[in-house]
Amino acid sequence: MKKRFLLLLLFGLMLCLTKVWGQTHVSGKVIDENGNPVAYANVIFAKTTIGAYTDDQGRFSLYSEKRQKELEVSLIGYNTKKIHLDKDNTKDLVVVLVEGELLEEVTVVAKPTKALSKKENPAYTVLQGIWKNKKKRGLQNATAYQFKKHSTTELGVNNLDTIFLKKALGKEYDTIRRILSEKKYKETFSLPMYLTEKIETVYGNNQLGKKRVDIEAERAQGIVQQGFGLERVSQSFDDFDIYDNTYMILNKPFVSPLAEFGYGVYLYVLSDTIQRDDRSFYRINFFPRDDQDLALEGKFEVDTKTYIVSSIQMHTTAKTNINLVRGLSFEKYFTIANDSIYLPEHEIQEGDFTLLTKKDEEKGLYVKNYITFSDIVLNKPKPANFYDEQVVKVAKNQFYKDDSYWDANTLGGADLTKTKVLIREVGSNKRIKMIGDVTDIVTSGYIPIGNYMQFGRFWQTFSSNNVEGLRLRAGFRSFFSTDDRFRTYVYGAYGVRDKEFKYGISGKYLISHSPRITFGAGYQNDNLQLGTFVMHDDTKLDFENTTNFIIARGENYYLTRNRKVQGVINYDIVPNLQFSVFGTYQKLTSASEDNFLIAYRNPKTGEEIHEYDNFYTGAQFTFTPNRKVFGYGVEQRYGKKLFPMYTLKYSKGVDGVLNSKFDYDKVQTILYKPIPLFGYGIFHATVEAGKVFGTAPLIALTPTPANQSYSSAPNTFALLDYYDFITDTYINGYFEHHFDGFLFNRIPFLQKTRFKSLIFGRFAYGTLSDKNKQANITNIIFNSPEKLYWEYGFGIENIGLGNFRFIRVDFVWRNDFNDVNGVRNPKFGVRIGIVPSF
Repeated sequence: MKKRFLLLLLFGLMLCLTKVWGQTHVSGKVIDENGNPVAYANVIFAKTTIGAYTDDQGRFSLYSEKRQKELEVSLIGYNTKKIHLDKDNTKDLVVVLVEGELLEEVTVVAKPTKALSKKENPAYTVLQGIWKNKKKRGLQNATAYQFKKHSTTELGVNNLDTIFLKKALGKEYDTIRRILSEKKYKETFSLPMYLTEKIETVYGNNQLGKKRVDIEAERAQGIVQQGFGLERVSQSFDDFDIYDNTYMILNKPFVSPLAEFGYGVYLYVLSDTIQRDDRSFYRINFFPRDDQDLALEGKFEVDTKTYIVSSIQMHTTAKTNINLVRGLSFEKYFTIANDSIYLPEHEIQEGDFTLLTKKDEEKGLYVKNYITFSDIVLNKPKPANFYDEQVVKVAKNQFYKDDSYWDANTLGGADLTKTKVLIREVGSNKRIKMIGDVTDIVTSGYIPIGNYMQFGRFWQTFSSNNVEGLRLRAGFRSFFSTDDRFRTYVYGAYGVRDKEFKYGISGKYLISHSPRITFGAGYQNDNLQLGTFVMHDDTKLDFENTTNFIIARGENYYLTRNRKVQGVINYDIVPNLQFSVFGTYQKLTSASEDNFLIAYRNPKTGEEIHEYDNFYTGAQFTFTPNRKVFGYGVEQRYGKKLFPMYTLKYSKGVDGVLNSKFDYDKVQTILYKPIPLFGYGIFHATVEAGKVFGTAPLIALTPTPANQSYSSAPNTFALLDYYDFITDTYINGYFEHHFDGFLFNRIPFLQKTRFKSLIFGRFAYGTLSDKNKQANITNIIFNSPEKLYWEYGFGIENIGLGNFRFIRVDFVWRNDFNDVNGVRNPKFGVRIGIVPSF
């Protein structure tokens, strides 16, 4: 009996504890920006009906028998606040409401717990109307249009507490604190660091299919102007059509809530009907069926007659599986001019980025784009040649305007004015500036030394191979600003085993802004691994060397000592279409002739050469449509946006020039295209092909690119050794599909890991002519993939902790091939990669 009584007592105690642990109690006070209590504010646990009003002193107390994670506070005339609840019992919570737009009505719409069928859900009928009438594409229905576009981009840090600010700002704290109170949220602050403004006039002619954009004025101010990482991110918020089936955001294909297949991805709720300006609108809320999918949560309003969407607000969920991102939000507003044309009004794009977690308390970086449209003119076309006279920006201060212009044209009101004041106040603060400096170092790999030089890239400092042993490298580049017209690189490397010093130096200069023409030249004396790529880039001159690693499988004696002088001229025919002319003189020998013989027998004279000279020249076309380019120095920068790349290269080995011994022609091409597949991820396809005409030395032939490291490397074969295959005619293909969580998000025990899956396949095919086999004397047994060589497998990516998930693990298999060089290659391998991406 005693045992039963004790068991019952214990069971009852556990039930009581369970009930207590599941409760939530919150009490506190609601005040305005001036510290005055706010009476009759609505305080509610998010997505519930449990709520209360504040009393005359702004005080409130809320209780729930269940665990609640979010509190929502709202009142007409103030912006709604959402507060994340970390504790079950929260006392003395202070909520600050900021004055904002008047609210017509506060309506909390919760995510449905059950998916309705298409027949049961009235929202589906509205969606059908939108799809049927989606060709009513606003400005595209006019014969011609023009409008003024005013854009501001703000970059900064958020969630700063008073302790951090006092340490960082010192004596400036009191002054800046008074301004920051206007940007205060939940006892933390946002501090802007960099601001850009741009005013453009856009002209379009739909009959001609032409568009012209004239920049009228632009300016930038702030402390983070030396390649700030978020500057590239801000370039990735593309202007997307809300009616598209997919939105590309941070290179991720988000399914649009207005997509024709959206009903399989979203839950829709027809929440209200609204009367405004003699028109009726349906309000529809939408929620991702799975919060981890690349989908958005929000609402839109659509005209009941024309099914034109007048506004849409959407954001990622707390579980959206994107690295470094705490949250993204997008708002678009339109004016309905008539039953067939709607006009853009304004847009807001915001990104909130953190390093470790998505928690509200973690300090982060933010980017905010605010875009307004005005002075819209329809159906007044310009002459046809007007649209061809594009005004191209070629210099940083090309569209400078003085303060009187901006005083008359600046939009944004008091909030933008406060942002500018803050940027001026913190511009000279060393500790705040350090935030931008650290971001620059992490994203670029270069560490500033003084005002005019940088060390890097620091991850190339240590490497190893069989010839040099441990290799120590130190590199430097000149750097005044991101828009330097001249830049030089210099590096030195020392091998602990061979006790030899290697080095290189190069320089680039921007000859002309319009047309854009650059010239570069360099000299390099170093050991190079030429068996890891099939087409060398002769246009960059930055000495990037990814062929040496700390840990690798097999032996890496296959290095070529290359003493070369090279020069290149790059000419941009139009943006993203570049034509290059180059010339290179090389003096070549094996870095370890006992292990890697690369002698050559002249077919005409029979002379055997172990150290030889090679001069080649050529031309290259590179086409990168849709690539976002910014910066106006000799080295431009690129936004974090996916783009295809097509390259065609011709090289000519010239006999007799500078004692060169070779006469050959080489034609090569690389075609790369990323293909978003709606809600199923992104497919990346690369095909490269080429042919060598004539007799050429081993260093000018085209070995199938191998990767002997244990890390993954793009466009290489992980289970081949260097020079396993040598060809003079080849075609290689590399294909990867990244599911972006589409598969693992649907497997319960894997969903919580936030891992993502990918599959890949790559092939190599090629031949080697008899004349090139006979001309080259080497200890390598010639072999070529005349029977198709394949590697295939799957990978797991997004491995890491919290919001920092850059590790990728590949599982690779291969087919059989005639492995005649060295130790037989494994049929299976595991490769690990570090892939910094969202």
